[in-house]
Amino acid sequence: MHPAWSVVFFTVLSGAGYGFVALFALTDILALGGAVGQRELLAAVAIGAVLITIGLMSSAGHLARPRNAWRSFARFRTSWLSREAVLAVLFYPVALLYVGPYYLLGLEHNAVTMLFAGLTAVLAVATVVATGMIYACVRAIREWSQGLTPVNYLLIGLGLGAAVLAAVRGFFGADPAPAAAMGVALLAVAAVTKSAWYLWNRRPGSSSKTTALGLSGAPVRLVDAGHTAGNFLTWEFQYPLPEGRAQVYRGLALAATFAFPIAALSAVALGAGAVWAYAAVAVALLGALIERWLVFAEARHAVRLYYHEARL
Repeated sequence: MHPAWSVVFFTVLSGAGYGFVALFALTDILALGGAVGQRELLAAVAIGAVLITIGLMSSAGHLARPRNAWRSFARFRTSWLSREAVLAVLFYPVALLYVGPYYLLGLEHNAVTMLFAGLTAVLAVATVVATGMIYACVRAIREWSQGLTPVNYLLIGLGLGAAVLAAVRGFFGADPAPAAAMGVALLAVAAVTKSAWYLWNRRPGSSSKTTALGLSGAPVRLVDAGHTAGNFLTWEFQYPLPEGRAQVYRGLALAATFAFPIAALSAVALGAGAVWAYAAVAVALLGALIERWLVFAEARHAVRLYYHEARL
């Protein structure tokens, strides 16, 4: 498919933001690495809100008519897109009910603040899962239509969030080691599931022009492409990405999203300075953008069975 940068930025930034907020709430409740200070809380709120809001706003860039975005809320019972929209909007007031009373009470938890902290984390995770399920439900794209798609979205989002959390904890003088250790574990599991995703997608597909028509007697050959120039389908669902170049991008994505951040966060977990957490955040975000761009660039929509012979 033709990669839409608005959707790439949306899934990466919002995933990192939701992952950061979920892990920050957990760290706050359990006091992992020390108690959260007022300045750290305010910084965490700002970072989480900026990442999530910019991500959600960028998603509108792929809409032909952004003013109709409100319609995405109308099918909560049947559409993962509607569920994502509802969860994303519901997240804000719940997070405010966690942060507001907690801050006003002098950063001391009670049953109410802990309840809303937990709900904030659950909504953050649920929103990322809903985002992944949007793509996993697209049966016309074989690469996406599998269980590893939402798993990868969630694990990468949480891994990025853990890297951001380690950087924030270290910047404000808390112990970043627990957050860094979480980041190492999450990114390591994400690296395994992402590698499995690549291996699964290398298997030859079973769809062809013959199976698409439900015929089995003999191979079907397209004798007339039915068009003389490019159209929306050839633009949106075809992307000329040579296999050699795709392999290079996959290597960059795996190295930048997983290998370097895991090494850097491992150093932080073992006592190195927070500067390694800052480096892990920067490199991991860049790698995640490459990874998510490839998710779209390598997607092969079933419409290619008809249009792949076009010479555009």
